[in-house]
Amino acid sequence: MSDALTSPTLEIDDDPEAFFELSLAEGWGDGAPLLPPTDERVEALLEATALAPSHVIGKLPPRHGAATVELVAINAAMAGVEPAAFPLVVAALEALVRPELNAIALTTTTSSVHPALIVNGPSRDKLRIDYGAGCLGGAAGRGSMTIGRAVSLCLRNVGGQRTGATSRSVFGQPARFGQCFAEWEERSPWPTLAERQGFTREQDVVTLHGSKGNFPVADTNNDDARDLAYMLAKCIAYPLSNYYLELTGDCGQIVVVINPMWAARFGKAFGRVESFQEYLREHAWQPIELWRPANQEVLRKKNRVDTRGRVYLVNRPEQLVPVVAGGLGSLHAMFLPSWCQSEMQSAAVHGATWTADLLDAALDEARALVRSDGADLILVEADAATARVVLRLDVGDETCATGACVMPGEALRPMIADVLARRLRGALEVRLIDPRVG
Repeated sequence: MSDALTSPTLEIDDDPEAFFELSLAEGWGDGAPLLPPTDERVEALLEATALAPSHVIGKLPPRHGAATVELVAINAAMAGVEPAAFPLVVAALEALVRPELNAIALTTTTSSVHPALIVNGPSRDKLRIDYGAGCLGGAAGRGSMTIGRAVSLCLRNVGGQRTGATSRSVFGQPARFGQCFAEWEERSPWPTLAERQGFTREQDVVTLHGSKGNFPVADTNNDDARDLAYMLAKCIAYPLSNYYLELTGDCGQIVVVINPMWAARFGKAFGRVESFQEYLREHAWQPIELWRPANQEVLRKKNRVDTRGRVYLVNRPEQLVPVVAGGLGSLHAMFLPSWCQSEMQSAAVHGATWTADLLDAALDEARALVRSDGADLILVEADAATARVVLRLDVGDETCATGACVMPGEALRPMIADVLARRLRGALEVRLIDPRVG
C-alpha cells in the first residue's frame, strides 16, 4: 500500500471477473463491471486536484458518510474516471452537499429522482463529455459515462444509498447509474447555462439538477417557433407532474433540453433567453377542468387555481431552464422534470496544484501576447486552491509606443486565460486589471 493512502486495502487475485463478482457480493458495485482501484490508479487521480487526500468535501447522504478526496478517488477509479476528469467529480460533489440541493431527501424519497450532471466549459471535448447525438445515452463518451457513475458510486459507498433500504425509490431510473452530459455551447443562441449562473466560458462548471428522468417530446407540425414553444410549455405542464402535488409552484427547476436546430429557431423568435423562459412560463398551465372534480377540489384548497381557472406549473420563468444539446435530427426535445424539493446547484472545477516553475512558464507565454506592444503583465495573485489568477496590465505611459496600441483588457483577458488554462492544465478564473479603465 502507498504511504500516501490511508484507506483499508483488499488483496484479491488479478482476475477481473473475480473482482466483479466480489463487488456484487459485497454491495459496493452498481451491477456493471468495475476497474480495481489500485494504488496507482487512485494516486493518479489525487495528483489531478489541489485538495489533500484527507480533505472532506462534505457528508454524503443518506448515512452522512464523510467524503474525503481519497474515498472519492477510490470510487472514481472504479468508475473508470481519467485523471483529467477527476476535478469534475469533486466539483459535482461540492455542489451535491449544498443544503439547497436537499440531497438527503433526494436520496431517500420514493421518487425516481437522481442528480443529473450538466457540464459547461472548455474541457467538454477533451474529456469526451457528450453534447451531440445520443448525449443523454448511447454516445458513450468516456467523460459522460464515468463522471456521473463516480458520483453515483460515492452516494452508494460513501453515503450509504441502497435501494430498498436507505432509498425508497419505487422505480428508480437508468440515470441512477450516472448521468452526465454537456451543453453544446457553440450552437446556443443565448448565454450558456453556466454563464447564466454567473460563471465565464473559460471556466469548467458542473451543474447538478434533481431530475426525475428523461421525458421525450417530438414535433413536425409547427412551422412557427412560437407555436412550437407553446406546445413545449403545454407538455411540460403535464397534469400528474410533481408540481401539482405541491402547495406552490415556487420551488425546483425543469431542464428543457433543446436540439440545435430548434435552438436556432427559438433564437430568432426570442432574442433573449429570458424572453423564451417567460413565454414558456406564460403557457405552462392547464385548465382546472382538465382534472376530475375531486382533484379540482384538492387544487383549489392548495390555492393553485387562479381567477381565470388556470393551474400554472411554476411561479417564475427562471425555473424553466433551457439547455442546448443533442443531435441534428431536429424534431426532438427532452425534459428533465423536477422533483420540486431541490434547487439546482453549480460549482466551478478546480485543477491540480501549480508549481512555481509551471506558473512562471505559463505567465511567460501569456506575457508574450503583450510585450510586442511594449506592455507587460504583473502578477497580483495566484491561488491554486481556487484556480484563480489576478494580473495587472502594465502599459507604461500610454503613448502609442508603450500602451495606446495595446488591446483593451476585456479583449486580452480571454486570450490570456486560454494560455494559462492550457499551461496550468485546467480551467481557472482569470482577472485582468486594466489601468486604462476607470
